[in-house]
Amino acid sequence: MLILSREDVKQVLDVAELFEALKHGFRMLAEGQWQVPLRTSIDMSHHEGVALFMPAYCEGLSTAGAKLVTIVSRNRAKNLPLIHSVYLHVDAETGQIQSLMDAEVLTGLRTATTSALVADLVGKSGGRVLAIFGTGAQARFHVEVFTKLFSIGEVLVYGHTPDSSEEFAGRIERQFRMPARGAVMAELKRADLICTCTTNSEPVFKWKDIRPGVHITGMGSYRPHTREIGTDVVKNSTVIVDTYEGALHEAGDIVIPLKEGAITREHIYASIAELVSAAKQAPDDQGKTTLFKSLGMALEDLVAADLAYRKAVDKGIGKEMKL
Repeated sequence: MLILSREDVKQVLDVAELFEALKHGFRMLAEGQWQVPLRTSIDMSHHEGVALFMPAYCEGLSTAGAKLVTIVSRNRAKNLPLIHSVYLHVDAETGQIQSLMDAEVLTGLRTATTSALVADLVGKSGGRVLAIFGTGAQARFHVEVFTKLFSIGEVLVYGHTPDSSEEFAGRIERQFRMPARGAVMAELKRADLICTCTTNSEPVFKWKDIRPGVHITGMGSYRPHTREIGTDVVKNSTVIVDTYEGALHEAGDIVIPLKEGAITREHIYASIAELVSAAKQAPDDQGKTTLFKSLGMALEDLVAADLAYRKAVDKGIGKEMKL
């Protein structure tokens, strides 16, 4: 079994390669080569936490695997990471465990790269101004991936406080050599691309705050009673989801407007697999606002883990261990 550390995964995962691998993975999903059950969530409320189990199997890749993610909110007070995650990667031909790897970088890169893939599929990858809500790990990964894959010229940062916004903007400028600054809500109309990467349970902006034609990625909320994107925005957007089942059961951004009667199930335009396979055409009105509600799929984890494992083997990276 190959053990891959966080640094190992960071070293072997190339964003451009992952972009193409994810596109191929979703194409295989459309062809029926995947089994991707809904993730299992265990409420650890006594400890102010939740555990998420995300398994998947792909016939085309001859591999299976599962990710375990734990989120414990009281860790903030202990100065410990809020999230811990690992991935178990299996050879489907033999059933052997091929690799155990840290899943923090894997999750961050696969999530942000899937966001970029959707932006490209709906024809919005040419945007120059990126607005980021949040200053945590996912915000950083989205900045990293979008600036590597697209011609981003400026990043507007919306943190919890002006100080946190400016501090994060400074990190972006140092790390990615990209003009960035803490912004006020009035500037949001300048954004071509908006990514919400927060832990908010209520909408972080309103329809009146954005310009028509912007592309929005909402990825921070993952429970049916929480949302970052309000009903007014959802109602006026062409909505893309990773899966219909996940969006209709887990995404408060979708579930709440449905319960309010503001939208129907038919308001969801397409899934990623439908766009990749051309079962659904990309929205043809570039003046229409598009919204990708991202919950994350076990497919994305397995594609990224399989790519990381293969690249690590090729490069001789990682530590062998016998069980």
